[in-house]
Amino acid sequence: MKNILNKILITGTIALAGFCVSCDDSLDISPESQSTVDSFWLTNRDASSGVAAIYDAMQKYYGSKYFHKGEFRADNYITAGGSANTVLVELSNNTISAGNSTLLDWTNLYLMIQRANLAINNIPSIPDFNTDLLGEAYMLRAFGYFDAIRTWGDVPLFLEIPTDLNKIQRPRTDQNIILNEVILPDLINAEKFLSNVANPTRFSLTSLWCLQAEVFMWTKDYSNAKIALNKIVNSNKFSLATDRETWVKMFLSDNEIEPDRTKRQLGPELIFSLDYNLEEDRDSPGVYSLFFAGLPTFFISPELENKWIELFPTDEEGWIAKYPNFTPLTTDDAGAPIYGDWRYFESREEGKTIGDARVAKYTKSNRRNDESKVTMYRYADVLLMLAEIENMESNTEAAVALVNQIRVARQLPTVEASNFASKDELEDFILFERRIELFAEGKRWWDLRRTEKAIEVLGPINDMTAERLVYPIFFGHIDTNPLLKQNKGY
Repeated sequence: MKNILNKILITGTIALAGFCVSCDDSLDISPESQSTVDSFWLTNRDASSGVAAIYDAMQKYYGSKYFHKGEFRADNYITAGGSANTVLVELSNNTISAGNSTLLDWTNLYLMIQRANLAINNIPSIPDFNTDLLGEAYMLRAFGYFDAIRTWGDVPLFLEIPTDLNKIQRPRTDQNIILNEVILPDLINAEKFLSNVANPTRFSLTSLWCLQAEVFMWTKDYSNAKIALNKIVNSNKFSLATDRETWVKMFLSDNEIEPDRTKRQLGPELIFSLDYNLEEDRDSPGVYSLFFAGLPTFFISPELENKWIELFPTDEEGWIAKYPNFTPLTTDDAGAPIYGDWRYFESREEGKTIGDARVAKYTKSNRRNDESKVTMYRYADVLLMLAEIENMESNTEAAVALVNQIRVARQLPTVEASNFASKDELEDFILFERRIELFAEGKRWWDLRRTEKAIEVLGPINDMTAERLVYPIFFGHIDTNPLLKQNKGY
């Protein structure tokens, strides 16, 4: 991969929006740089290398920031006190400072976008070009810009490689322009060019439909979101894990427990995961280290744990009182029923009291064995988004039936439509089902944002306000690009 990158992108140096991606902070826009680009995009092999370079930048950016944004900004965690990493604590405390480069530096995000621009602008000139590669590039750019506008609101827009120093510094473009003139058209183009229906570690049609659904849910275009989600269901490529062991293996990636790398993080639900390789990504902390560091930054929220146990009691008396007609299907070695939700047991650190437990969903034998992929889309997420939409459309029975698909697969009691007195009550129920099913998978913050519940939920916890729903712009970017203006509230 490193040789590929050295060969491709403007002799390895590129500056964007007032920041640089190079060891010497220089920008090479000389004729030889353009010559390097022009002489590269000649064959499908070049195109394949170019698209691989986009994924490489994506790995560098999202290996940690996917969870910074989607998990630690939400209400699933409390800080771990004196041992906490103060840089990350700013997320849960809603005290993000504009100088926090760990959270705010968007360099690798724009590197990913610019590599996608290169691919989009050059692949069509290749004779008999591989359409899937072009489709992936469109989807990768859409993914990057969608994440950018959700995170910062208005951001600088680049659709080409700048060839003039005066064009490097750019002001922020209205997020609605980016949405309507870049993201949505890119999603249409991606669907037009992609032919590969499913691939667990490359963007394909099914992962594209997941992204389309996320974008449409964000814009409250529920009819188009439903169309995209039903395409995934109707592809018949995925199904739910129906036992504890199968569910757990979707998150197991340990080269000591499972030496064969091809056997790890497998399962019928996995639609797309961002690959991680120790040989290439040693500069990234890894998923396990984020959640299960030696000195913890976060513990699982007691509020979440208590609600989870209240819903699925872990003691025999409490379980029988709540579910007298449902005997747990999982048993211990002696054949006695195991009460509670096994997702809960598999997601928390064993033997710890409530409020003192770390996330154990990705626990490894040791951190050196961590090659966990970043699970971005899986089938349970699809069904629960569909349940939300059915509820929005007042199809209560259909919404509950979708939730019950998850409940049955997880060997848990089902619910009845008659249990819910209103659409709002059912929505809250579905969102909690998403909270526990997709716990530690980078979804909770975005669920709160798109349903406009972030202030309601987090206001009492960390004084969340409307202005602070977006990140500040990193001071370093503003210093080198005075055309950038800071977000209000920072």
